[in-house]
Amino acid sequence: MSSPLTEVKNLYARYVKWVSSNPSALADVELTVKWLSYFVAGKINNSSAVSELVYSLSNLLVFFNDRIIEKAHNKTSDDTEPLERHLKVLLTTLEYCEVFIELSANKVWGTSGRWFFIVVIQTIKCIGRLILTLYCQNTKISRNPPIPSVNRSSLQDANPSENASFRDNLDGGASGIVLNRSGRVMRKVNCSSSLTARSWKPPTVGDQSRQRTEYGGKFVCPAEMLYIAKPIIHLACMRRFGVKSWASYLVALALDSASLHIYYKNREVLSKEQRVELSRRCVSMLLYLMRSPFYDRYTNDKIAYLLNGIGNNVPLTGALTRLILSYIPHWQETYFYMWST
Repeated sequence: MSSPLTEVKNLYARYVKWVSSNPSALADVELTVKWLSYFVAGKINNSSAVSELVYSLSNLLVFFNDRIIEKAHNKTSDDTEPLERHLKVLLTTLEYCEVFIELSANKVWGTSGRWFFIVVIQTIKCIGRLILTLYCQNTKISRNPPIPSVNRSSLQDANPSENASFRDNLDGGASGIVLNRSGRVMRKVNCSSSLTARSWKPPTVGDQSRQRTEYGGKFVCPAEMLYIAKPIIHLACMRRFGVKSWASYLVALALDSASLHIYYKNREVLSKEQRVELSRRCVSMLLYLMRSPFYDRYTNDKIAYLLNGIGNNVPLTGALTRLILSYIPHWQETYFYMWST
């Protein structure tokens, strides 16, 4: 008769096998659970904490399944240092769980407990990002979250064995070069594979990408320091001027704007991944429209006027717009923090 531990191991092994073989079906389940958390809020007692618990668990489940899929497809990065890997796992976990921790602390210890955990979480995130930026070679611009979700469709299409002969011809691990003026990656002539063995993926650039990162380090470091220090500075301003003061709002906006300005002045020396993260930060600046005190004074009335206009004039949209209007105050109060990004 098998022991309970053996049964658990066998169950886990079957789960790993199923996850590795069915990433598309798994993604549908994960998305359903995540959307469920949005509509739990406001429907049951302690709904905020329950909703955040469901949302955090869904994100952690996706994170855990991504690691299984990466391992099954041999996509784990071997050049990542243990310190960098552990820090990214810690910061990603905090990113997914921080709102649930804040709401739980508020339920148990009140406002003082909530603010205590906010300061602790943001201090840990600030220190972790500083270490990644200053001491880890592969991380110069912080991602949010530090470990992004895996593109499972690309992993399914990849066949690691069909291009083995092509990789044997690579010189020092680089199959392409970067043009100095345009930054475009071009494949080397001597690294072209046969037509049947081609993956049609962009070539790697080897040492030249590292040279571009080192060249950009002179401005990346101060720009990133502003971005990393912003949550701590904003919390200090909130302590000094108040939670919904214009001074705290404008200080955070100025720090974000200064960091983006430094990056965009030297955008040509950034890698493709760094430019994608820079674009995401630019889009996230729109969140300032939803943050207090700007939201309380301007955005709230404009959104209510727009949604009411749609609900009153477009058929079959009244119930949806009223539902969104009832959720917006909860979402604004819960998610649109200055320190979350």
